[in-house]
Amino acid sequence: MTRKAYYISDSDRGKAQFLTNLANKIGTYAPTLGISPDEVASIVNDAAMFKYILRMQEAFKTFKQGLSAYKNQLRDGRQSETPSPLPIAPTLPAPPTLVNNGILWRARKLVARIKGSTNYNESIGEDLGIVGDERTVDTLELKPELKSRVESGHPVIIWKKGVADRINIYVDRKDGAGFVFLATDSHPDYIDKHPMPKGVESAVWDYKAIYLLGDEQVGQFSDVIQVTVTREIGKG
Repeated sequence: MTRKAYYISDSDRGKAQFLTNLANKIGTYAPTLGISPDEVASIVNDAAMFKYILRMQEAFKTFKQGLSAYKNQLRDGRQSETPSPLPIAPTLPAPPTLVNNGILWRARKLVARIKGSTNYNESIGEDLGIVGDERTVDTLELKPELKSRVESGHPVIIWKKGVADRINIYVDRKDGAGFVFLATDSHPDYIDKHPMPKGVESAVWDYKAIYLLGDEQVGQFSDVIQVTVTREIGKG
């Protein structure tokens, strides 16, 4: 089947590119689409701040790698070797206007308003980058890849959306019921807040999932993952 992919990338770099393109072009279409100057300024500030944070993250990642290499050289290098120059911490320009949390939430809300305008058309959408590319999807081959971590005693089921709309997650809590439906999730990742059984300090729960296109389960179930859950100290 052919369908349009989601217009926002899964990667932070792709999200930054989307926000920057939207910020650079929204002013041109604002009068036509009924977008206020404050809304234009908001998306411009959001894009600038997100791009700045990614730049900061990358700069310090590179610095950390250089610092680690320098440490290893100091620790294990030959005494006769001349030490490399000490890594210098990155200097960044002053940050842009600070913004509230929820940059992508605001962007999606703005896109919904844009697409709801009577003056909106596909050409505008393509230019603003709010229309996903068409993809041919082999639904038989769709298969989620699950990973997990534990936060505050709760399993976090990590998954990627890809071309799917949502995902159905199933769990086996080893209580004799086997796999049972747990939840439908639209936005990764999913936190399972099911309480630990009374009198049990730890448990191993199994999870599997399958994608949905529309309301229909498609493709194959993921491989089963196991998550070991331990009761938090002080929780009964």
